[in-house]
Amino acid sequence: MTKLWRIVSVCMTLLVLYGCDSNLHDISVTESKTGSESEQTESAVYNSTELSDDITTESFSNEEVVTFEETGNVTEESNDKMEETGLDSEIDSSTEMSQMQETYQSDRSDVFALLGQIKIGWNLGNSLDAHGTGNTLRSETYWGNPKTTQDMIDEIAKKGFNAIRIPVTYAEHVGGAPEYKIDKEWMDRVQEVVDYAMNAGLFVILDTHHEPDYWLKTDEEHESNAQKELTAIWIQVAERFCDYDEKLIFEGMNEPRLKGSAEEWNGGTASERRMVDTWNQAFVDAVRSTGGNNETRLLIICTYGNNASGNVLKELKIPEDDHIAVAVHMYTPYYFTFDVKEEGYSEWTGKEKASITNMVKQLNANLIQKDVPVIVTEFGAVNKQNSDEVIKWLDDYLGTMNLYGIKCFWWDNNCYDTNGENFGIFNRKTLTWYNEKIADALIRNVER
Repeated sequence: MTKLWRIVSVCMTLLVLYGCDSNLHDISVTESKTGSESEQTESAVYNSTELSDDITTESFSNEEVVTFEETGNVTEESNDKMEETGLDSEIDSSTEMSQMQETYQSDRSDVFALLGQIKIGWNLGNSLDAHGTGNTLRSETYWGNPKTTQDMIDEIAKKGFNAIRIPVTYAEHVGGAPEYKIDKEWMDRVQEVVDYAMNAGLFVILDTHHEPDYWLKTDEEHESNAQKELTAIWIQVAERFCDYDEKLIFEGMNEPRLKGSAEEWNGGTASERRMVDTWNQAFVDAVRSTGGNNETRLLIICTYGNNASGNVLKELKIPEDDHIAVAVHMYTPYYFTFDVKEEGYSEWTGKEKASITNMVKQLNANLIQKDVPVIVTEFGAVNKQNSDEVIKWLDDYLGTMNLYGIKCFWWDNNCYDTNGENFGIFNRKTLTWYNEKIADALIRNVER
């Protein structure tokens, strides 16, 4: 498939820091919190009930990995393979039509090339994103995890992960309006952990994480001030890391949503989705305004709640910027990867593979084919004492992602045999692997 070369035709909009108005995207998502001061975790989980029935459960060879041209699109040879398997039997003509009608013509070949260097990623979950202690450095260990060290990150790199996502919650470490000044000690600690990862040669995604628990709420009451705080935070973070190279990537928000609302995990309302669009743009403008390496740094935006369903993806407004990617979270299928109750199951027979392939088809049609790279910044499967089954699932999951060059980051909260959401595969206290078989399967699936 040949990609049309496109030219940039729109100039970047200058940031207006404190005068901006806000206005912001469906698959069922649920979040559960468990634990006490020593154990707490967060994850979005996605149900596949809204997926169409036109995808078969035919499996695809993991050897049939799609290659990308410099322009970022799937090559004709690779497309032929997908047509043979039925994964991408046709490109919707409306997709091409809408692409031709776009006023902004992008060329994100550099982003596709950069992401092509990432193999597999790992999340440092429940550490710098932990909260509940107020503005103290103790928050990093408040949810039961040890203080992050260089040795810890080195072990992740030694295993074969070449990328890490560092979730950070700023809410309790930020002063009042209008400056929203980030506490210097907290910012120094964030930079120290980022440096651990850079020293280990890893790609790094740095995000803002549990802000929806505090000020990032998608309702009219919080809309304007939330945009101002998001802008202020990202200007400060971007200035601190301005001289870092392209291996440092910024992710503007994590699962922006209104907690407790009827549509919290179903893609939000139309007005909430527009609000997230506006905040995505504010994040991009804030980072770009700081100049230097931030002018071309890869920035990751998201949908409402990091939702990955078709309708939400279709409505997502992509900033007019050539260095943009979109993050979704895909714990798919939910009843295998997340649910441990009666509806859940622990054996992977492959019958539910269609839920994975159909989601990837929607990501491809709505984003990748429109020159927008996609990253799954959270995925995983809870420990149900079923390692061999999880490995079978990983073969199908990552095998499908590989066909489209979609990079994935395992959510690890260091919980393995607790009463919480047991996504942990690496023991940060002993620097050993809770489940080395799964870690090895993650690496094996991306090194074929």
